[in-house]
Amino acid sequence: MNTVAIVGRPNVGKSTLFNQFLRERRSIVDKKPGVTRDRVYGVIERNRKPVILIDTGGLKFSGNEIEKQIRKQVDFALEEADVILLMVDGKEGLTSLDEEISDYIRKKKGLKVIVINKMDRGRDWKVSSEFSRVKLDKTFQISSKTGFGVKHLLDWILSSFEEGEIVKGTTIGVIGRVNTGKSSFVNAVMGYDRAIIKEEPGTTRDSINSYLEYNGETIVLVDTAGLKKKSRLRSSLEYYSFLRTIRSIEEADIVLVLIDSTGKVTLQDKRIINWAIKRETLIIILLSKFDLVPSNKEKAVIDYYKKNLSFVDWIPMLPVSSITMRGVEDSLKFALKIVNSLNEKHPELKEIIRNAVTRRPPPSRRKGVRIYSVKQERGRIWIRTNQPECFDDKYRRYLKNSIRQGLKFKGIPISLKVKKGVDKCG
Repeated sequence: MNTVAIVGRPNVGKSTLFNQFLRERRSIVDKKPGVTRDRVYGVIERNRKPVILIDTGGLKFSGNEIEKQIRKQVDFALEEADVILLMVDGKEGLTSLDEEISDYIRKKKGLKVIVINKMDRGRDWKVSSEFSRVKLDKTFQISSKTGFGVKHLLDWILSSFEEGEIVKGTTIGVIGRVNTGKSSFVNAVMGYDRAIIKEEPGTTRDSINSYLEYNGETIVLVDTAGLKKKSRLRSSLEYYSFLRTIRSIEEADIVLVLIDSTGKVTLQDKRIINWAIKRETLIIILLSKFDLVPSNKEKAVIDYYKKNLSFVDWIPMLPVSSITMRGVEDSLKFALKIVNSLNEKHPELKEIIRNAVTRRPPPSRRKGVRIYSVKQERGRIWIRTNQPECFDDKYRRYLKNSIRQGLKFKGIPISLKVKKGVDKCG
């Protein structure tokens, strides 16, 4: 597919341009250099031409471990790219690191373009002359902040690509507290180091997309920044990471909530699960790092989590290990099975609800609560009855449990809407 990688040294405006192309704030943008560490994907379509955009971390060539891992992520992006945009800072001028990066990408396949950024006042021939020492296929002057020159750049990129269709797949969000092994899980699925991992919590700062084909289906796997309690978000970076994670929950077809099996269930684990439930997102709970659990204690650990998460006993729970690969493939299979079952129609649903009401009528001052109609779409269920006021929260929980028992709704949050209705049959 038509793929564009945006590369360059730290703090030249790569993420701002990425967001300009997408017309939304997808990558985290901050004044601090080095905010983007992993590569972040976005997809646009213009003139029937689909384009995959890749935002990358600031490239350096020192021996720092994080910088080595960033370079590894940039290399993956360069291997995928048909067009490489080398971004430089027009205000600062040409640096030795810019020249070093241009030499580095010159060996890669695809078209190479130098994009002189931060030209807020328009084109400047002096700047062009300075950067002419960098011999690439094309040169553009833009301002990713104001949008100057961005359309011209995008039009040129599109002229290099062919028409096609965006391949849509199942989006699986990988969420959880900080340091529960989310990136390790994604890397285990992908088979290579897709996200930067270091022995410190919170290494992933943004939501990172990975694309794969599995059993003939396209999957978009979204690794997210670890969720912290709102009161503990100490910086704008952490706050934007938090917002990205919440949006990933909302956009995902299903989320895998990772909980560290070597620790206790925390209030934050429960909050994360409830965030997904409130947004009506399909859910599977994964007990991560299960290779660290002694074999003679596995059953006790699983029983502990089932007991402490009994309020969501309808959510499937699987032990996984990114080291031994235990449960990794099963979690993908289960996720796809739940997503594919979501659009099934259940004509027996009305009878299940009527039987539940007959077996245990809602508290009512009048006799004869009647169910006139039931409509179901995905996990949302609409009930029309003569006494909607009788269906309080406690009774709705009873009905949801009855529906789950009758329909085997695993991992699917149920939303009940009860409205006033009339018997159309008289």
